Amino acid sequence: MWSYPKLTLYLFAIIFSYFLFKVPAVSLFVSSLASLDYFSIFIGGLLYSAGFTAPFATGFFLSFSAMHNVYMVALFGGAGALLADLGIFSFIRLSFMGEFKLLEHSSFIRHLSKSINRVLNKRHRNFLVYLLAFVIIASPLPDEIGVALLAGFTKLHPYVFMFMSFVANSLGILVLLSL
Repeated sequence: MWSYPKLTLYLFAIIFSYFLFKVPAVSLFVSSLASLDYFSIFIGGLLYSAGFTAPFATGFFLSFSAMHNVYMVALFGGAGALLADLGIFSFIRLSFMGEFKLLEHSSFIRHLSKSINRVLNKRHRNFLVYLLAFVIIASPLPDEIGVALLAGFTKLHPYVFMFMSFVANSLGILVLLSL
């Protein structure tokens, strides 16, 4: 656990944030943002990227979908989510790479990697990593997981990541509003 101090701290930050958003005053503040229209949808997109705030974002999107074009809600929400994901991507690339390298050399990951390498060639492995990350980013699951996959285990260019994040989040929001 202490071999990975940044990852441990990050996990504690997620847990703390979860409990923070249970506080009624924080919930009331988030609800008051609904009067800001498309800016509020953008804020909802920022919240959509973090697993612990995704329920607030879902509420934003569902309340605005009745008053606005669902495609516009998906685009503005996707833009907000892109901004949040870009921050996560940059933070992970700058701060966590040493721990990802250490994690790559752990016996469990080496064993898992060898097993996967026997079954799949490099192209198929990369495709599955990108597909899994895309699905996680599009869903209300914590984007941190999908972004960490891309930032930590691929050599994806930030512009490609930005395109992928925007499309995945916008599509995820559109599907959410279509249900």
